[in-house]
Amino acid sequence: MTWLVRTAKSTDETQVLELIRLFVAEFRGKPDVQLPKSAVAVFHKLVSQSIPGTVLVAETAEGKVIGCATISVQEVIYKGGPYALLQELWVHPSYRSQSVGNRLIRAVEEYCQEQSIKRLEVCLPEESFITFNKTQNFYLRQGFEGVGPYMAKKVEGI
Repeated sequence: MTWLVRTAKSTDETQVLELIRLFVAEFRGKPDVQLPKSAVAVFHKLVSQSIPGTVLVAETAEGKVIGCATISVQEVIYKGGPYALLQELWVHPSYRSQSVGNRLIRAVEEYCQEQSIKRLEVCLPEESFITFNKTQNFYLRQGFEGVGPYMAKKVEGI
């Protein structure tokens, strides 16, 4: 199977949002999950570069999007500049273990180099996630290192 990795275009909206939906469904273990309506706007902001970051896709020769990666860029004082956060990386199960994820990571790194971003981070799922060890080992093989726990809080009233 021939495939390539490229920057997403606005015409990729339907396929990318479906992959992100499948990513969230797998992550949460709930196949009927729906993305918020605002996901479309966020996709277009990233693709148009009206917010810092990008969307990358892995696509077959037939035009089927089989994987994607989304990156947001943050400016942080203590790091002395920007860093990239790999928000979503997902490859369709039929195409896993075929180096699609590896190539998406390389494309993310190339994006970071082009943008003079020296640090790339990713948050792992909870350890109870069914394929946590496989996910963690994938990122370790890509050169990521553990830097500590991650916490989140929902902001009330919004």
